[in-house]
Amino acid sequence: MLKFFTLTALFTLSLFATSNESKVCQKCHPIIYDEYYDSAHRKSSIYNNPLHKAFWDKHPKGAKGYTCAKCHTPTDKKAVETGIITDNAIQREEPISCVFCHTIKEVDKGEMSNTNISTGAKKEFFTAEPSKKGSKTASFETKSSWFGLVKTSQSSPYHKIDYNNENYYNGNVCMGCHSHTNNEHGFDTVMLDAMIDKNDKNSCISCHMPQVLGSKVTLKDSKTHAYHGIAGIYHMNREMGKYIDLKVQQNTEGFSVNVINRSNHALFGQALREGVLNATITRDDKTIDLPPFIFTRILGEDGKETMPWRATESLKDTLVYGKKEIFFKTPLQKDDTLTLTIGVKLITKKGAKALELQNSPEMIKLRVLKVQHFQF
Repeated sequence: MLKFFTLTALFTLSLFATSNESKVCQKCHPIIYDEYYDSAHRKSSIYNNPLHKAFWDKHPKGAKGYTCAKCHTPTDKKAVETGIITDNAIQREEPISCVFCHTIKEVDKGEMSNTNISTGAKKEFFTAEPSKKGSKTASFETKSSWFGLVKTSQSSPYHKIDYNNENYYNGNVCMGCHSHTNNEHGFDTVMLDAMIDKNDKNSCISCHMPQVLGSKVTLKDSKTHAYHGIAGIYHMNREMGKYIDLKVQQNTEGFSVNVINRSNHALFGQALREGVLNATITRDDKTIDLPPFIFTRILGEDGKETMPWRATESLKDTLVYGKKEIFFKTPLQKDDTLTLTIGVKLITKKGAKALELQNSPEMIKLRVLKVQHFQF
C-alpha cells in the first residue's frame, strides 16, 4: 500500500512539473519568478488577458483554429499543433513558460510572422551574462579549498547554462513574436519591427528587461537581475519614458513640441493602440488645458476603418518613428509653466466599443510614460 501511494505521489508530482515547469524555477529564482508571474508573458492567454480574449472572440474562426498559439500560448503544445484551445493549467499558469523563452535557439524570419526555433532541451538554458560570454556551457560543480575544509558550488544543480547565444545579447530572441504580424492580406498590424536606427544601442532586452535590484538566484548573491515583469505598458511605465525626449520651441503663432523616439521601433504601433500628448499651461494661478495630440494608426479597408484582420491600408498614421513635431496654436507668455505629459492607452475608445470593452476602465486609462515641465 505504501509503495502504491509513493508511486501515486511521484506520478502526481510528475504531472505537476509537466503542466507547470516554471514553478520549478521559483526555488532558485524567487524574485524573478514573482516578476514573471505578474508579467504579460504569464498573462498572455485568452484566460488571463481580457484584451487578447476580446480580439479572439471577434476574430473570424478558420480551419486552422487558434492561430495565435505559437506566440500567445507556445507552452501549450496541443494548442500550437491542433489550433484547439482549452481552459487548462498551462493556459492559466504558464502560457509562455520560463523554459520556452530560455530554449529559443534562433528565430526563423517569415513573410507573415516570425517563428521561434527551440532546442527542446529541458535542462540546458540560454542566458546573457557578458562576463561569461565565450565560456563553455556551465555545469554544476563543487570546488574545494583550504585542504577541503571550504567547499563552494558553481553553476546550477538543476540545469546547464549556455552563455553564448548572441540572440540573448542583441535582443533578437524577442523577435520570434515581437516583430511583424501580417494578416491574410499581407498587412502588418503590429509594426514593432519598424526599426528607427539599426545602429541603436538599445534593444528589446536593455529597454524592457532593465537591471533592477535583487539577486537573480539564491545560490549566489548578485546585486541586480534582469527584470522579468517586462517593463512597458503594464509595468514600470515611467521607466520607458527615458527613451522619449521632449523639446519645446516657441514661435509667433504658438509653440511646437518635438517628440524624439530613442527606442528602436515605432511608438504606439500596435493595432487599436493610442498614444496621447497632453499640454497644460499654468499662468497666474490659472490652468489652461490644450487639446491633446493623439498618436495612432487607423487601419482601413476600401477607405473605411476596420478591424486588424481585415485591414489592407492605413487611413491615418500619426505614430512617432524617429521624431515628430507637433504644433500648438496657443502663444506662451513670460512666467508661464508648460507641463507636457505623454502616455499610452491599451486601446482607443472606439476600439474598446468595437471589442465590447467600453465598460473596462483599465483598457482606456492613460498610462503615463513621462511628465516634463518647461518654464518661460
